[in-house]
Amino acid sequence: MALGIDTASVAGNKVIDWTKAKANGIGYAIHRAAYGTSEDTVYNKKTGAVVMGFAKEWPAMKKAGVVRGAYLFLRFPCKSRGKLVVPTPTAQAEAICKIVGVLDPCDFPIFLDVEFPGEGQPDTGMTPAQLLKGVLEAWQVLKDHYGVAPIIYTSARVWLDDLKNPAVPAAVKESLLWLARYAFAEGQAILQADAVANPPVPPPWAGTDPTPIRYRGMPYSVSNWLCHQYMGNATGCPGFPTGNVDMNRIRPLAKGDSGERVKWVQRRLGFKGKNVDGKFGPMTDKAVRVLQETKNDVVADGIVGPRTFAYLCWMNP
Repeated sequence: MALGIDTASVAGNKVIDWTKAKANGIGYAIHRAAYGTSEDTVYNKKTGAVVMGFAKEWPAMKKAGVVRGAYLFLRFPCKSRGKLVVPTPTAQAEAICKIVGVLDPCDFPIFLDVEFPGEGQPDTGMTPAQLLKGVLEAWQVLKDHYGVAPIIYTSARVWLDDLKNPAVPAAVKESLLWLARYAFAEGQAILQADAVANPPVPPPWAGTDPTPIRYRGMPYSVSNWLCHQYMGNATGCPGFPTGNVDMNRIRPLAKGDSGERVKWVQRRLGFKGKNVDGKFGPMTDKAVRVLQETKNDVVADGIVGPRTFAYLCWMNP
């Protein structure tokens, strides 16, 4: 497994050593860039100066050689927190595009955070259909701006309990998934995650992958995901001497693998028809190596890890 983290400036990591994090196996990081339409920042209450935030960490991540991702926390009303007036999903998506600006081809596309804090969907005062409409609205703005599908952060619980398991357009199924399912309680960061159980994949993305588990009484795939957030509020992660982070893992693809994720890779490599078979065989291996040979920051080993996944995200099928 390839390890990474996600964080936001509210996590209290005042001085992040990205070089140390990278040296200790943290190969990628997803930083909150926008909370609604607000840029991710923390202010010194005494001086009013920005003391930390996305704008500070974004270039530092690149300098350290960490694969970068930026996420939008898509806000919705929350009755338990008072009468919150939140910007439209379009305004929120437009805001993060402005905050992040141009992305490098070795960065991940924008991550769209789909969750409903407070007491979940009923607390928003919106129906599941209305919530999905807002999600798709923001998704489309990000897709139109960057030209590729954003990556979706969610969980099986959110998708089934809050959104009531809706179908999504075929284009949205091209979004890779960043799924939350915690295997550990909050505390010291767990850096060994190979044996962690895989998260359930919401049905629209299951495709023809096997469904070996049942979640909320429904059969769920556990294969078609890019990134698994397996631990929240982890402390003591290398490079993060204060505050906390969420721990994540990416399961690289290589020769011999199969399934919907392989099909996703094959489509981006230009495979058509029967060649999109979901089998990582010699032809797929060769095509991955050819792509990697054109890049100076990946080894041409045929393994689709975080950096190669990032490059592939920008190659529309």
